[in-house]
Amino acid sequence: MDKEHILQELKKGASSWNHWRKHQLMGEINLDGVELEGMNFDEYDLSKVSLRNSRITHCSFRYADLILANLQSAQFQHNDLSHAKLIAANLAGCDLSNSILFRANMLTANTRNARLENIDFRGHDISGLILRDISLAGSNLENQQLTRVDLSNSNLTGANLQRADLSNAILSGVDLSGANVRDALLVGAVFKSANLQGIDLSHMDIHKSDFTGANLVDVDLRGANLGKVKLMGANITGCKLWKVISAGWAIANIQCDYAYWDKNGKEKTIYRAHEFERIFAESITVELRYPYRLADHELATLPIFIEHLAASHWGTILRLKSISDVAGGALVKFVVEELGSHNPSELKAQLQTEAERIQLAQLMLRTNTQLHLQLKEKMAAIREEFWPRLLELAADYEKDQVRKLTILFMDLKGFSKWGNDELSEKLSLFRGLIKPILKKWAAGHPNMEGDSLRVTFKNATAGLACACMMRNVLRAAGFELRIGVELGEVVVVHNEVTDIPDLEGVAVSMAARMEAAAEPGEVLVSHKVRHYAERSDLFSFTPRRVPLKKSIGEIEQGEYIECFSVEATKNLQDSQLL
Repeated sequence: MDKEHILQELKKGASSWNHWRKHQLMGEINLDGVELEGMNFDEYDLSKVSLRNSRITHCSFRYADLILANLQSAQFQHNDLSHAKLIAANLAGCDLSNSILFRANMLTANTRNARLENIDFRGHDISGLILRDISLAGSNLENQQLTRVDLSNSNLTGANLQRADLSNAILSGVDLSGANVRDALLVGAVFKSANLQGIDLSHMDIHKSDFTGANLVDVDLRGANLGKVKLMGANITGCKLWKVISAGWAIANIQCDYAYWDKNGKEKTIYRAHEFERIFAESITVELRYPYRLADHELATLPIFIEHLAASHWGTILRLKSISDVAGGALVKFVVEELGSHNPSELKAQLQTEAERIQLAQLMLRTNTQLHLQLKEKMAAIREEFWPRLLELAADYEKDQVRKLTILFMDLKGFSKWGNDELSEKLSLFRGLIKPILKKWAAGHPNMEGDSLRVTFKNATAGLACACMMRNVLRAAGFELRIGVELGEVVVVHNEVTDIPDLEGVAVSMAARMEAAAEPGEVLVSHKVRHYAERSDLFSFTPRRVPLKKSIGEIEQGEYIECFSVEATKNLQDSQLL
């Protein structure tokens, strides 16, 4: 039967059409490519009708039967499909945008590459549909149960996903820009290479989610749980990161030109290339497995091993982290304490490769009897020469220890202008005032030269509280001072001149540089100190760019560094800590 005759029957009304269809012996009815607009097809039996590549808009299909209908690549926008039966319908490539699907039954419908934009899906369970490679832009997906559902490469721009359950869902390549995900469940979801630019994830629990290669530019993450989140290769430039939980996050090759760490998301912190990763990534660890056990010559040559790895990558500092028994042998771990100017991710791969190369030489020594014997003889000679001396120094328990400490440097302004008659009196007053303050905050490793002071603390909060108290007390006594505070790995060494423990490390030098760059009465701190101390809400931080008065590492004299000026908040004053 030709298409024109079928269309004439179609226009006679539901009762006539359904009667006609019932008495027709023909199989599939072919209406491919038809164009219909503004017609009423309520309660029509359109099951198995082929409407491929058709254009049907602003029509009513309320309670219509479209079971097994073929709407492939059809333009089916702005239609009312309330209560319609679309069971097993072929909607592949079909554009149903702006249609009404209230209580429509789409069970097992084929929605591959379909456009389902600006549709209210409340009351629908769409979890059984094919949702990858489709467009749901602007649609209402509120409260949808989509756990573990594959939404890869779908368009969700402007979609409403409030309270939707997307835990462990696959959203790789999805475009979520402009979407509303407030109170959605996102734990364990996969957002690889997804576009989440500008969306609000503040105070949300997204731990264990995977954002590898994702676009997170300008995303609000304040107060979010990012524990064990994968951010490798992601772009988080412009993110708001106040009070984020970052324990265990993976940020290899992360891109961040600037971010906002303050509560209001207004104070920009700028980062050089790879600087964000160097500051906030967990320490790089190089692991080596040894078969059977760690032989004596392998254990003895580990210091040389570490020295070689550091020398092969200028500016790095490594130390032995642990030696442990594992199934089938031993596991040795080295940790990188200082990265120099290297890309952290590239450095890890290079160090691991070089370590495995040297390990092969170590293992070959197990079968080289002559060389092994020579090494044992040298080790015995070293033991006989140095062991008695080591025993004598055993009492010095702090020798060559590596610790993570907060370092404070303070200097009094105008010291050189004091006359001889007042110098002794003022220094005596100065020392008398700071002594009880240092005792209160359990300051360690005190070192004082004239009007300068260097001390350490076990955490950043104690260090800043002590700095604020010293500033308040000394100002009240008429002293002007500058303070610099840094946090990092410090090597405790024995000073052969003073015969007391001394401190070495980049963190010590940086604290001294910030003290020298501070204005009178100012406390300057680094990104690291702020990162750990701001969680207490006891301090406010103001971004500062200051020139270095002396070079340090790769940063030349006169070059500007990003740091923060610190003030105690009312919370610190109310806590009676000051």
